[in-house]
Order: sequence, then structure tokens, then C-alpha cells
Amino acid sequence: MIVVPRYEPDPGPRALARRLAALASAGVPVRCPVWLGLREPGPWSSRLAEVTHTIARHYADGTGDALPRFNTNPYPATRVFAAAGHGRVDALGPDMAAFPPDLAAPLWWRVLDRVRAGHDPVVAADLLLRLGYQRHAADVLDPAGFAGFTPGRAVKQLAVLFWSRPSSAEVEAAALAGARSGLPAGERHALALFVLVRHGRRGADTPALREAAAIVEATAPDEPLARQAHYRALAFVPFLRGDVAGTWDLLDRALACQRSVRPDTALDRLARDDYAYPLHETIARTHLRTGHADRAVDATGELVALSPRDSRTWAIRGDALLAADRPDEAADAFGEGIALGGLPAARAAFYRGWALARLGRADEAAESYRLSQRIDPTAPAVAEALAHP
Repeated sequence: MIVVPRYEPDPGPRALARRLAALASAGVPVRCPVWLGLREPGPWSSRLAEVTHTIARHYADGTGDALPRFNTNPYPATRVFAAAGHGRVDALGPDMAAFPPDLAAPLWWRVLDRVRAGHDPVVAADLLLRLGYQRHAADVLDPAGFAGFTPGRAVKQLAVLFWSRPSSAEVEAAALAGARSGLPAGERHALALFVLVRHGRRGADTPALREAAAIVEATAPDEPLARQAHYRALAFVPFLRGDVAGTWDLLDRALACQRSVRPDTALDRLARDDYAYPLHETIARTHLRTGHADRAVDATGELVALSPRDSRTWAIRGDALLAADRPDEAADAFGEGIALGGLPAARAAFYRGWALARLGRADEAAESYRLSQRIDPTAPAVAEALAHP
């Protein structure tokens, strides 16, 4: 497979400030209308945005009990980056009530009214996290502060902790302790699954990972979508030991669970697709990591079908095409990512430039690198590419 440079923007608050300032003046706003004020999803909206808007609508209508469990949460800073991309620094703040009225749909204020009234704190916390209001989410779940996982709230409490605490090790330790506790089996499973996935993504076969995996296996769910996530996470265990056959056995079981789902309603279909996305993303990444780039490309076709307006879709598809040495198709894939706008367009523009450079289209490559740097000036790989074309 082709080895490509790593795109890694600088970390830290100073780099974040530079990123937000650049994004505000780059002229590449995110095209999806949901994140800025809960406006209706449109042709440029991802499935993740549709899920978020659906949760907001049901919460505002008082029908949160009808919502199925969803699997994927957006990065909480999504709303912040969307606001910066539109040059609206007045929409960056941590107070939902201070959101600019000209950007907010009526749904925004209906949600806020119900949050203030204390309705359905678990759904409220989920929605507030999706919109980037971590402090509000923590307040509605645990007004007196987090003092341990509570039955019926543990999964959302974990999500709030993860996005609010600076130490991931502290959160993972709390989750593992909760998984050992007397919580209901489904919540113990979710807490242990979190620990397993966190360690697995770091490539760390640790005692904590092994303990979490044992708890996951002991509390296995019966519901097909939850069982899909169960097998998908457990696949980290053989993968980290170099057992490729064992990895694919578990991923095949996850795929069988996913395919067994027969949704009856639009909400059920939305939940099915929300669970399907990370499964097919995992399959594609596993093909990449085991040296099968063309198979990874094929797997990303499922992501295109599920959510063609998701920047993640075009990022992994472009990565797979580059690894398969198909730079012309990769340039097109990253171009789709650029068209979606927002901060992810910076990464897409860098790799589009790299693909164009491989095709000998140096001027177009330089233009794409400059676009990447205009959106986010903190990635050393972009500066290096511009300095040494």
C-alpha cells in the first residue's frame, strides 16, 4: 500500500484559537444547516445531523420516550466550528440561551424551554452534548455534581464525563469501576464497552482492556443493534494480538446482527443506519490496517450509501483510495469532502493536494494546499508540502 503523510493539526488552546480565527475568515462555511440553530436538515446534511434534529424535535414535542437508542455522537465542538466557519463568533459561547436569535430556528427555543423546565433529563443531556453545551448537559443530569453512576442515567453520565473532564484516564477508571458495580447489566455493558474501545483504539492490550472485555462478554445484550456494537468492540481483542482471523470472525458476527434488523418505522430505520455507519467504518479501517486497500475502498461504498453528506465518509474513502494508489479517484473523493465545508475541509484539501501532486498536477496541488492552510494554519504537514512542492 502507498504510505501517505499524516495530517495532524497542532494541539492545545493556542492552536485552537488560531484555527477558529482562520476558519472565520476562510470563506468555507459548513453547508449543513442543523448545527447552527437546529434548522431543518437539507440536501447537505449528514445522517448524524438528521439524528440530532430528530432527537431535538421529539424532545421539544415531549415524545422523547418514542426515541430508540442511537449509537453515534457528534464531536461536541461541531456547533462551535460551524459557527466559526460562518464568521459568527457570537454563536460560540457556552450558554444556549445566548445563541443569536437570527440563527436559531423556533425549535431551538422550544428545546431550551423544556430544558429549563427540567423535562426528561437523559434525552436533554444527550441533545445538549450534541449541540456542544457540556456544562448544561452536566447540570441537567447531576445538578449537585457527579457523585457516581446512577441507574437509568449511567450511559449519559459517562458521555458527559468524557467530554467534560480533561483526564481520559480518570474517566476510563470511573467507567471501569462503574462496570464492576451493581448497575443494571445493560449499563455495566455500556461502561465496559467504552473502556474496551478506548484502550483498543490506542492499540493497548492492557489489564483494563482484558477486564473490560470480560465484563462485556458477561453482560452481552440480546437486542441485535446492541449486539452488533458488542461484537464490533470485542474485535479489538484478537486484533491487538495479531489474530486477523479472530478479528474477522467477530466483525462477521457484528455484520450478521446488523443485517438481521428489520425496522418497522422511520425512527427504527434511522437508528439502524446510525449503528451501521461505525460498523462499516470499522470494516474499512480493518481492511486498511491489514493491508487490503482495495477491499477498504469497497467497504467505504457502504458509507457513501448510508451518509453521502458526511465529511467522515469522504475522509476514509479518500484515505482508502490513496492507499490503493488510485490518486485520481482519491482527489475526487476529497473534493466531495471540501464541498461540505467547515473545518474537515482543511484535511480534505490537504489530501486532495497530495493526490493531485502524485498525478503531476503541481499547480492544482499547491492551490489545494493553500486552501487547507487558509482553513486551518496549524497543520505542519501542509506547511511542509507548500515549502517543498
